[in-house]
Amino acid sequence: MRARLTRPPDFWSFWAETRAELGEVPPDISREPFLTQDPALLFEKLDFDSLGGVRITGYVIQWRDDVERPLVVHGHGYGSGLDFMWHWARRGVNVLGVEVRGYGRSKRALPEQSPYGYILTGIESPEKHVLRGAVCDYARGVAVGSELLGSRTSCTVLQGASFAGGLAVMVEGLFGIADLLVVSVPSLGWVEGRRALASAGSGFEIRRYLEERPELEEDVMNVLSYFDSMNFAPEVHCPTLVGVGLADRVVPAAVVYAIAEHLAGPYEVMTWPASHAGLPEEDFFRERFEAYWLRLAKEGIPVDFGKTE
Repeated sequence: MRARLTRPPDFWSFWAETRAELGEVPPDISREPFLTQDPALLFEKLDFDSLGGVRITGYVIQWRDDVERPLVVHGHGYGSGLDFMWHWARRGVNVLGVEVRGYGRSKRALPEQSPYGYILTGIESPEKHVLRGAVCDYARGVAVGSELLGSRTSCTVLQGASFAGGLAVMVEGLFGIADLLVVSVPSLGWVEGRRALASAGSGFEIRRYLEERPELEEDVMNVLSYFDSMNFAPEVHCPTLVGVGLADRVVPAAVVYAIAEHLAGPYEVMTWPASHAGLPEEDFFRERFEAYWLRLAKEGIPVDFGKTE
C-alpha cells in the first residue's frame, strides 16, 4: 500500500513565504581559486549568503573552456562531510558542492545544534527548524552554480545520496530547476515509516527522542511533516533516477519507495543488496549507478526512460 502524503494545511504557503524570504537575501558570492594538477580544470572554494543572511560554503570544479557541459550540484551525508568530486569533473561535467548550515565550513552558520541530533534542531516550530535553512542552502547553491556557469550549462543535475538526496527532492519539488534528479537512498521521506523502521541515523534519533517525550509526539511529527521529502515528490516532474539499498538500517527501502511512488515525472529505480552498511560490494553498485546517471547527463534522457513493459 502506498504511503499517504502528510502535508499540513499551510504547507505550500509556508514554503512560498520561505522562498520569498530567501529571494530577499543577495547571494554575495566570494570565490577563492586554488592551483590544481589538472590545467584543464579550475577549482574554487565558494562562500555565499543564504536564508537568514548566514554564510554558506561549498566549492566548484569547472572546465576552463567554453563548451556547454552539465552542471551537477551535490551535497553530503547526514553524518559526513563534503567530498570534492574530481572524478565526476574528469568525466566531462562541471561540479558544485554545498555544505549546508551546521556542516563543514558552514558549521558556524548553525551556532546551536540540538544535543538530541541535527534533525531535532529547532523542532519547536517549522519556522525555526534546521531543515528550513538547509533546503534553502542547497537551493542557493544551485542558483550560485547557474550564475557562475551561465550559458555554458547544457543541463542541470541535482544529485544527492542519503541526507543530500532528501534535500535534492525537496529543492526540486519547490523550484523545478533540474533537467535530471539523481538520488541514491534519499532520506528525510515518509517520516512515520522512517521513525518506525530506521535503527540508525536521523530516523532513529526521532524515535528515541519521542520515546522519552511521548507527550510531544503530535507537535514533533507535525513540524517534521513540513520537511518530509515524500510530500514534495508529487511536484517533481523531471526525469529521476532513484537508488535503493534493499537492506538499510539508516534509510530503509520502504522509505525510498514511498518517495519514488509519489514522483510525478518519469523515474527509474536501481537496486543493490545493501547500503549504509560499509560493505565492499556497495562500491560496485554505486559505481554502476554513477556511470548510468553521468551518461544520462551527458548524452541526454532517452525517450523510453522510465517506461516499463
